[in-house]
Amino acid sequence: ARMGRSCYLAAMSASTPSGGSVGTILRPAVTLGLLFGVTWLSFQGVAPTLEDGRLAILVGFVLLSASVAGHLAAEVGLPRITGFILVGILAGPSLLGLLPTGAVDDLRLIDRFALALIALLAGGELRMEDLRPQFRTILVTTLVVTGIVWVGVAGTVLAVRPLVPFLAEVPFSVSVGVALLLGVWAANSSPDLTVAVIEEKHAKGPLAEVILGITIVKDVVVIVLFTVTLALVTPLLNPEESFSAHALVDLAREVGGALVVGAGLGWIFSIYLGAGDTPRSPLATFLFAYVLVVVATELHVELLLTGVAAGFVIENLSEAGDRMIEGIRSVAVVIFAFFFAIAGASLDLAAVLRFGVAAVIIFLVRAVLTRWSTMYGARLAGASEEIRTGAWKGLISQGGVSLGLVLLIRDSFPDVGAGVVALAMAVIIGNILGGPVLLGRALEGAAADEEAASAH
Repeated sequence: ARMGRSCYLAAMSASTPSGGSVGTILRPAVTLGLLFGVTWLSFQGVAPTLEDGRLAILVGFVLLSASVAGHLAAEVGLPRITGFILVGILAGPSLLGLLPTGAVDDLRLIDRFALALIALLAGGELRMEDLRPQFRTILVTTLVVTGIVWVGVAGTVLAVRPLVPFLAEVPFSVSVGVALLLGVWAANSSPDLTVAVIEEKHAKGPLAEVILGITIVKDVVVIVLFTVTLALVTPLLNPEESFSAHALVDLAREVGGALVVGAGLGWIFSIYLGAGDTPRSPLATFLFAYVLVVVATELHVELLLTGVAAGFVIENLSEAGDRMIEGIRSVAVVIFAFFFAIAGASLDLAAVLRFGVAAVIIFLVRAVLTRWSTMYGARLAGASEEIRTGAWKGLISQGGVSLGLVLLIRDSFPDVGAGVVALAMAVIIGNILGGPVLLGRALEGAAADEEAASAH
């Protein structure tokens, strides 16, 4: 934590604007170039692994370069998260290779720790008194968006089948199975990206609450539907296998277990935090996040849902919940920088070249369906004009859960899994870069409207 904080402060001091638009962009850009150059020279002829402390150098590089890139992105009007992701893409295996596949895998433990903190932050943002008035809007919109995007994207995958070599070569029944899986996968949005942008913009109000609520509830719904679909299409993708009820048992354990375990751990931690102004070291929260990672891994439950459930219980049961959330926020920029840089490094740019046309079509169809279904669902729920027109912009992004779901397809069906992952990666790249920008614009517009209304 000290190292990350020091890296961030060093990066910010190195890239402090010097006045003038050219200086504010040029100075961090030069700093970023120097960071990449020094790291590249350091690893010439040497594979960056856990040995000899090289991984520590990579952690420092990721934190420094992502922080500077985030500052640079903010200077040109983009969310800082965009800068974090672009650094990961640039340094990752697909381009410069400063973070090769082995090093990215080595950093996964820290990555999961960051995800646990993000999940706690997301759960802590879900306050009962704020959610109660928006419950109908969140539930109705979630169900409408999930259903329409699932059916629409599944049909699109079948329509572009001739453009996707691995689908064109397999029986139509296999294509139907893949289409159903990619359809429900496309309905997923990214709670981690949503939380990051909302925190960066310090967004409050109904629009931010509804977007975050829909994103998290939809995440649970999609995980459930995806697991059920995975079990149901098994006979289509592997004719020698039949439907197994074990998948539904695993689903109950992973999703239901995550909610129960997270709520239980959150309740225990809320007792520790106590009431009133009882002082508690921020290190306790970090230790608690690590406990979440260990428990979720050992029990094979979904880490994101475990963390969200824990954060929700802590915020709503403990008077000290706000202090826990503030403690995470104080280092949130460091957590986000590392997490989203690693997410960017995990993306496969070669997939864009292999499935570019099909991916663009699926990306556009998903975006159009998300926009229309969100507006329709919000109207059915009787939501305000602000929510009807702006909430869809927060549902475009995809992140860690989306990557995890396609990797599950690969592991379950090796014959078509590699192709599915490549196609999904090509779609995710657009969503992971464009989603935060759209959400940032929506939140800025809502804040401007609120200021205008208060001025009158």
